[in-house]
Amino acid sequence: MKKTLTINISGTIFHIEEDAYEALQKYMVILKNYFGKDDEGNEIFADIEARIAEIFTEKTGGKNQAVTLDWVEELIETLGTPENFSEEAGEEEPLAGQKSRKRKLYRDPEQTVIAGVCGGLAAYFNMDPVVIRLIVVLLVLVTSGAGLLVYIILWIIVPKAVTTTQRLEMQGEEVTVKNIEKFLKDEVDAVKESYKKMRKSSFFSRKKS
Repeated sequence: MKKTLTINISGTIFHIEEDAYEALQKYMVILKNYFGKDDEGNEIFADIEARIAEIFTEKTGGKNQAVTLDWVEELIETLGTPENFSEEAGEEEPLAGQKSRKRKLYRDPEQTVIAGVCGGLAAYFNMDPVVIRLIVVLLVLVTSGAGLLVYIILWIIVPKAVTTTQRLEMQGEEVTVKNIEKFLKDEVDAVKESYKKMRKSSFFSRKKS
């Protein structure tokens, strides 16, 4: 029987075989060194850790089962390594009509008017959120309120896309290290751009006054 260790990954406790632990530790060190130790790098690394915990939780099925070397190798192949990024960057975009990854239904916190249900449906069906909202309003009117009941049920049973993994799944993106990094950097860039516009608007307002 192989020696096992107990480790904590993103707040979740796992039992892991010694050779699997060594392989996982090397992988984590590579990622940590690649993303650096600034706030942005730490955030990306934390999301990757959370994804690793999710994958191992799915594998163990909540049972007291040790993580194996095969699982770790499969994990690394799924998430990718920094060495793969430059190779993938040169690959061509998928051809039009090529089968894409299946999207998962979540409530979208970035497209929220009431609860993000319409935003989530829009992401799931790859439609404009405004169109979905109009359809929902029409359904409520023509069904004498039954559509509102359906909306409330979806509000209750559909989870909100909170984590980076959930946000990527909502958009039909593969949850890899590269995509996690890109997603978080895009969010940071969007915040910076919004801040610049706000500063610029405030500057001109003060100048006019």
